[in-house]
Amino acid sequence: MSSDRTFDERQRLLGLTAEYLLENGVIDLRLRTLGESIGSSHRVLLYYFTSREQLVTLALNEAARISAVRDGELLRPHGTTPAEQELVRVWRRISRAEQLPVIRLFLEVLALAVHDPATYSQFVDAFQTEWLQGYSIYLRGHGLPDEDAEGLAAEMIALQRGLQMDLALGGSIEIADRVFAAAARRWSAQIDALAA
Repeated sequence: MSSDRTFDERQRLLGLTAEYLLENGVIDLRLRTLGESIGSSHRVLLYYFTSREQLVTLALNEAARISAVRDGELLRPHGTTPAEQELVRVWRRISRAEQLPVIRLFLEVLALAVHDPATYSQFVDAFQTEWLQGYSIYLRGHGLPDEDAEGLAAEMIALQRGLQMDLALGGSIEIADRVFAAAARRWSAQIDALAA
């Protein structure tokens, strides 16, 4: 099998797996069931992905790409828009109903990672650093020193994730929006003060 065909088939299976996980979750995932559902077999999946955990980690990345969760231009703060507006823009993009399947999927994998961090270390590392780096860069661009930028970025992300968890459990988007907008106003004032 040529390397191009191998790559194409691997990508095809990865996309189908990501779609399956977004619909069905990961906690009860069996490779045999997954293989049957996507028109393959567990042996073929293991040929391309060596283990269930590797397949899940790569499929999470693909699910994030499909859902635009990893699109820095769309979802992370950037540019010169006032901080309050930019933070609310990001929140609205990552909290809408169409993002709930990927939020639920990420929460499931986090629950697995709490009990087995080594198996999901690649996912956990990305989860812990990816957004923190993006927000820290944005805040440094507004003139915040490194330490202040990282601390404020961690606070922003913690609130986002907490509110997303609440939404995944059926919480009110109206309340979450109000809470986040109030926090964005405070953060914007804090950014102006720290950058002065």
